Amino acid sequence: MKKWYSAKCSQCGRGFRSQTRSELLSKIRKHIWKEHRAWMVARIKAGQRTSNANNPSLQDLIQGVQKGSSRAAISVARQMTEGRYQQVKKVLDVVQPILPLKAQLAWEGVEAAHDLYRRFKPKRS
Repeated sequence: MKKWYSAKCSQCGRGFRSQTRSELLSKIRKHIWKEHRAWMVARIKAGQRTSNANNPSLQDLIQGVQKGSSRAAISVARQMTEGRYQQVKKVLDVVQPILPLKAQLAWEGVEAAHDLYRRFKPKRS
């Protein structure tokens, strides 16, 4: 006998049941987009507004490296997510040989600081 999963819509309270979690989430997602589209759009836009203000861009880090300012670039790198940092790392590792010496040293400082920060970063529990 299979287990039934159940959940309710957070907006209208309509109940849903399914035999798999993925099917249940799919039903809820379809319902919310169909019946509560305006709420979903507003929720997405609110998330984008808050994330854009707090998330540093690739350009912020690259500008810090171009200026040769390790301190500015390190502060930006610490705020980045790991995935975004890895994207920047791939790009800068490719163009590092053609960067000016001051920018190369700044980037090496950022890499070293990032490695240390990730190694000694307190684990979330």
